[in-house]
Amino acid sequence: MNPDFLKTLLPILVVVVVLALRLRSMNRVRPLKPERMWVLPLLLLVLAGVTLWAHPPSPAGMAIGFGALIVGGFLGWQRGRFIHIERGVDGGLTQKASPAALILLVVIIAIRYAVRAYFGASPDANGQMSEQALIATDALLLFAVGLIAMTRVELAIRARRILAGVEAAE
Repeated sequence: MNPDFLKTLLPILVVVVVLALRLRSMNRVRPLKPERMWVLPLLLLVLAGVTLWAHPPSPAGMAIGFGALIVGGFLGWQRGRFIHIERGVDGGLTQKASPAALILLVVIIAIRYAVRAYFGASPDANGQMSEQALIATDALLLFAVGLIAMTRVELAIRARRILAGVEAAE
């Protein structure tokens, strides 16, 4: 079998399996802990900071990365709105993902693969990635930070409203 074909097929298979497992568990209600929602965005922010510190982007790369962060934040906010939150029988909060949130994730993953394929994320003979590939990977990283952080922010705001007794209009 062609190694390039396997490089393309393997990530697609992994994404399909993960999404199938996620789709199975979507109807399950899970507990929501608003007090811990800051942990993942902080870890991603540290990861992005270390990555950008190690290989600082060009001014154009910074502008594109900032734009990706904004777009990721907007889509993250929308994704967070799709997640249903309610008070559980024990008084705690529960969350249930929406199929629309999963569809949004599928679209984001497809865009990521398209961008990566277009710019070529493979190093050259000297082990260096092209400037366009570095900009694309930095932008995708910042997009993920914006997406996850704003999803969590939106969920935290709604969770606080629910805990305060002010049910958000949906």
